[in-house]
Amino acid sequence: MKYYSKLYHLILSVLLMSPSGIIAGLITPEDNSTLNHLHVLFEWEQEPETDHYEIQISENPTFTTTIFQVDDQTLAFIEQDVMEWDKTYYWRIRPVNYNGVSGPWIDTYSFSTGSSLSEITTTISNASEIQNGVTVFGAFFNYFSAAIDQTGKEIWNSGSENVVYYSTSQFGDVFGCTLVSGVENNLPGMEFTFEGETIWEEPNDEFLHHDMIQLPNGNYLGIVEASSLGPIPIGSWTPLFQGLGFQADGVTIEFPWIGDKLVEWDKDTKEVVWEWSVFDHFNMMDYDQYGGTWNQAYITLHYDWTHVNAVIFDEEESTLYISTRHLSRITKIDYPSGNVIWNLGHIMASGAVTMGNGIGFSFQHSLQKLENGNILTFDNGNLAPEFRGTDDPISRAIEISIDGNNAELVWSYDLPEGLFGFASGNTQKLDNGNVLITTVGGGGRSLEVNSNGDIAWEANYNLSLPTGAVYRAHRIPGLFPAAFSVLVHDLYEMVEGNGVYLIPGSSSISFDVMNNGDYELALNYTFTDLAGWFEPTEGNLVLPPGSSETLSFTGDIPGSTETTVIELLMSPDHHPEKQKIIQLIGVPNYLGNDPEIVPTTFQLYEPFPNPFNPTTTIRFYMGVETRHAVSHLQIFDITGRLVETLIDGRIESGQHVIIWNAKLHPSGFYFIKLSSGAKSQTHKIIYLK
Repeated sequence: MKYYSKLYHLILSVLLMSPSGIIAGLITPEDNSTLNHLHVLFEWEQEPETDHYEIQISENPTFTTTIFQVDDQTLAFIEQDVMEWDKTYYWRIRPVNYNGVSGPWIDTYSFSTGSSLSEITTTISNASEIQNGVTVFGAFFNYFSAAIDQTGKEIWNSGSENVVYYSTSQFGDVFGCTLVSGVENNLPGMEFTFEGETIWEEPNDEFLHHDMIQLPNGNYLGIVEASSLGPIPIGSWTPLFQGLGFQADGVTIEFPWIGDKLVEWDKDTKEVVWEWSVFDHFNMMDYDQYGGTWNQAYITLHYDWTHVNAVIFDEEESTLYISTRHLSRITKIDYPSGNVIWNLGHIMASGAVTMGNGIGFSFQHSLQKLENGNILTFDNGNLAPEFRGTDDPISRAIEISIDGNNAELVWSYDLPEGLFGFASGNTQKLDNGNVLITTVGGGGRSLEVNSNGDIAWEANYNLSLPTGAVYRAHRIPGLFPAAFSVLVHDLYEMVEGNGVYLIPGSSSISFDVMNNGDYELALNYTFTDLAGWFEPTEGNLVLPPGSSETLSFTGDIPGSTETTVIELLMSPDHHPEKQKIIQLIGVPNYLGNDPEIVPTTFQLYEPFPNPFNPTTTIRFYMGVETRHAVSHLQIFDITGRLVETLIDGRIESGQHVIIWNAKLHPSGFYFIKLSSGAKSQTHKIIYLK
């Protein structure tokens, strides 16, 4: 055989050995795996000549009873309702061809689910007003994370890993930190998946805390501790420090101040490529005069000056926003220059806070920039008596509009006194207009509140200090941001594997790409073949949840028995770790004499052209098992009426071709049916005049 035929055999041997090849089989969940999630993504490989797949899930390996059974026309399915913790499940699939005939069950895989970590109760006040999705949260001090559905059922947790959830991006990227005991910088930031994969982890050279995000350039940015010497200002705390031997005169640079800096790491090398420090942009004349932070400094012998606790990036403006807790300040920063555009919050001695002095938020956590340009934050309200004249500290969610140099409070929701959150907490504007508010108060709560202040949904995390406290919570669409499948059109079973038959001359190959998840999915693709029959092609597409798109590539196919290896690489823009590589064999001469590249069993191929006018070529193969049976090749119209019999009798084994001319018949849908003994196959064709 010539070069490409030899290459064909080489590639096929690799595919046969590789679980990622085109040879049909189950993919995920992997056999004997343990899952920390009850929403389960099932994936399998494509079977030739298949219309759809039957999926069965059972609690026993014999499938005498099934807890779930469904038909699916893609290669991925997400089950969200039937799984429970601490159980073992079995699953299998089988193909169903275009005639409705089921093939054999393909393998049987088992998987187990771990144990629940939380004890959450929920209250639903108005089910019709709840934003769809799941609620994921992180907990400090007992260091775990989990996700719940609307009923409060835990559907994911971090398992044995001490992972604290920070946030998710609009693309489903998940960020947090993991506890590493016995080291100084014990909470390195990380990007991870709900399936237990670590995508990226910061180098842990410095103490990262509170937040980490990914920038549009792919690099990671986090909040890192920084320090410098500063004065001990004059106040009620001054005598305490003088008693320790410090001058504490408000001038002498003698005491360690702990501030923060923003650090950007290269995603590949993990080298620091950009920094921004509060010591370079904030004035030490500004400090917390009311919140007791200097009294705490007397105990710890360092002053926790800024305590930056949140950072977000605005791609449209190329700006960063940070929340500085102990200055009760929100700052907008130009990127990459680092210039401060404005400071928002409580007025301070330096005069650097230029707007929002009367809003009165204090010790706030979390930031979200809304589509209308407003800022949403969780006002912890530790200094509400000093800043707002309240009797007691009050936590609230607040939305702030900013117009030039003016800032205005446009919406707020005060939490009840029993839900005051002295630390942590966050707010999130949901797609339906509601706001999800999370506080450490009351054992940790999340409230979904509408614009009128009515509570539609509430979750009680039942976490109590000092052993546990909720950090943040967000409502997200689902656990699988890059769940997609790729189906090859006209996939045929060959002697040694799967391939596609390409008509000599100008011919095309098509793929259906389906977004099986709950997030909008941006995909990049590369299409190539080794023989050069097709032009190498790169492109991208964006698929809304549940949608699909067909990709077709046209090439110049030689009239020979040589073959080529075709490859489609499909990579999610924001989740490259989920890329799929589809490899198959392209065969141009379906009537060739090489027995190694033609089928050996009963087969009716896709007619071509289809649609047609007025002739179409019908190709079929008769195996040795049908050589004694009476065979029929018939045409039926859409009503099931027999239109024409093309073959009626015994047919010898091998390849056969017949051309049907439909010029005497009306245009419309027709069916070609090949039958021999107990075997039959049907294809739909369209006659267009």
